[in-house]
Amino acid sequence: MAFNFLKVAMLLRHVFSPKKGKVITPATAKEVLRAQPGQEATVPVDFGLSRAEIRRSETTVVFVTEWGEVELALNILGKLADSDKVLFLDVEGQTYVVEVRGEHYYKLRYLGEMTPPTLEIDGVHMHNITGTTPDLDARRKVNSIRVKRGEKGLDICTGLGYTSIEALRRGASVITIEADLNVLQIAEHNPFSRDLAKAEIILGDAFQLLDELPGESFDFILHDPPVFAFAPNLYSLEFYLKLYKVLKPTGRLFHYTGAPGKHRGIDIQRGVSNRLRKAGFTVIRVEEEYGIVAVKR
Repeated sequence: MAFNFLKVAMLLRHVFSPKKGKVITPATAKEVLRAQPGQEATVPVDFGLSRAEIRRSETTVVFVTEWGEVELALNILGKLADSDKVLFLDVEGQTYVVEVRGEHYYKLRYLGEMTPPTLEIDGVHMHNITGTTPDLDARRKVNSIRVKRGEKGLDICTGLGYTSIEALRRGASVITIEADLNVLQIAEHNPFSRDLAKAEIILGDAFQLLDELPGESFDFILHDPPVFAFAPNLYSLEFYLKLYKVLKPTGRLFHYTGAPGKHRGIDIQRGVSNRLRKAGFTVIRVEEEYGIVAVKR
């Protein structure tokens, strides 16, 4: 559902267009390499969500897809098999690693078959993957603020869209803000991000864009910022006052903090909690989710 009151949406709205093609994972590569030359077989693609037919020779493999045949050298798959990267075969027959190289390095990091991947930026993964998976972690975040059908939500820092998608599955409508176009372009190659097309995506700086939102507009907010060192303004009292303004009375906020510095005795949640209280929230620390639940008083 579009948010008609949001004029800025018409200016900065990102049309999320999942890429048409097949994702080749390290598990796919290993199955291809195990196949005998001259053998026809099927192998998993798209993280095991579907399968594709192949024809293997001594040096190459042909993937048979609904849009045509794509040939790959086996040495490419040999390198992929020993990595945590993924390849994309697009409908034009091009093959490339799902990554972006520039001022920063972005990649879709493989975590296993039937498991949503994480986004990695400059070697730092953007999801909690310790003892959990990105989708289960998103489910726990959404559970923590009890998102319900018919509610309107704001998801700050879209990433691969897992929390937005989980909220959408609960019957909520979601607007989500992402500052980095590279992140959304990576997400468009991820089969587990396809339902993000059902959300309203705004491209821009959340710190500034929140000033454009009417007050008391959202039933809930999911705030999943990068680590403090990457975006300190998204942990500031000034930003929390903006979150307070756009929430409805008794609206709920989940703020992911992670636990950076925990082993050095640093408690980032204490500072976050204190600033949220100053902004007017009632605060509950949620240790298992590495975050904080706050309610607008």
